Amino acid sequence: MTQPTGNRAPEYDLLLRGGTLIDPGQGVHDRRDVAFSNGKVAAVDDRIDSVRAAEVVDVTGKLITPGLIDIHGHFFHGSMIGTDPDETCLPAGVTTGIDAGSAGWANYQVMRDYVFPTKKTRILSFLHIGAMGLTMNAVIGGELQDMRMADSDRTADAIKENPGFVLGVKVRMHHQAVSQSDAHEALRRARDAADKAKVKLMVHISATPIPLPDILDLLGPGDIATHIFNGNPEGILDDNKKIRPEVKAAARRGVIMDVAHAGVHCDLEVVRSALKQDFLPTTISTDMHNPPKGRTVYGVNDLVSNFHAMGMPLNDAVAASTVRAAEALGLEDDLGSLAPGFAGDAAVFDQNEGQFVWKDTANHTADGKLRLDTFVTVKDGAVVWRRSN
Repeated sequence: MTQPTGNRAPEYDLLLRGGTLIDPGQGVHDRRDVAFSNGKVAAVDDRIDSVRAAEVVDVTGKLITPGLIDIHGHFFHGSMIGTDPDETCLPAGVTTGIDAGSAGWANYQVMRDYVFPTKKTRILSFLHIGAMGLTMNAVIGGELQDMRMADSDRTADAIKENPGFVLGVKVRMHHQAVSQSDAHEALRRARDAADKAKVKLMVHISATPIPLPDILDLLGPGDIATHIFNGNPEGILDDNKKIRPEVKAAARRGVIMDVAHAGVHCDLEVVRSALKQDFLPTTISTDMHNPPKGRTVYGVNDLVSNFHAMGMPLNDAVAASTVRAAEALGLEDDLGSLAPGFAGDAAVFDQNEGQFVWKDTANHTADGKLRLDTFVTVKDGAVVWRRSN
């Protein structure tokens, strides 16, 4: 990292010099310099003179991408499973994280007013259809075991009162979250809240107590099915390991197919079967949380490396965590690309070559020869995280 010399005032606040830019949103995969000013991307060019920038970071031989976007995590730091996003996102090259239902209409204000503003990471949210989000799990065994917690009107009102902060409604169709007898009604109320607020619906589909087609039938273009590669019954594969027709139909009509790995909700054998059938995830996310002992929750950079190792082209894997993630959230006019004028968010990675292994909780493994390790994370045109060694 160097400081330029010269008498004239610098034109740019920060310059990333000498790296290879992968920006699927612009169709770029080539050597580029990237400059930032006033929190935005100011210039992208083959060569930008170092004297034009107040701070220069030499990233020769490294990979530059737009700041990664994790569309499913739990960042209500201080709550039961919430992580500190500055400790879990920034070291992974993630500049925008989406809290997926840690809070509901009755407690989101704490998250909005006292937690998220203290973080460098940009954090937005989906509100749980359950009034208290996930905080009731330790008390009643599942956030929708008491259906009095699911109020579509109050959820919709809270969303409408928070434009730009709340992006949608979240509901967990998991057998521990809601009983089989109440699951259809919980899903209906979540759909009703999303429709009233005119936002997206995100549905957890792993270990669902009801048939997967019943869930997919209620999802339209822009809605999100999360944990798509889970290995539980009622998954995306039929008995012959083929993608189920209802899943294909949902993907064709624009339902977002999201990874949300979580360590426990992504079976690598399901991933292999899907990729062999050219069924790629729309978005790669983590379901970042404070895991129990023995569970590994990977960062987005590791998941991009993992999916690339399993056969997903690197450009597609980067797109699934940048431009396609931004599109899935309706934020594609400002995030997910390093086009001039966009938010000044970038990630720089070392492209480490070697023998690497990723695993799931079913003891399946994936071997790869390339791993992206974060070198620098840039948010709003400034370095907010750098590797210390």
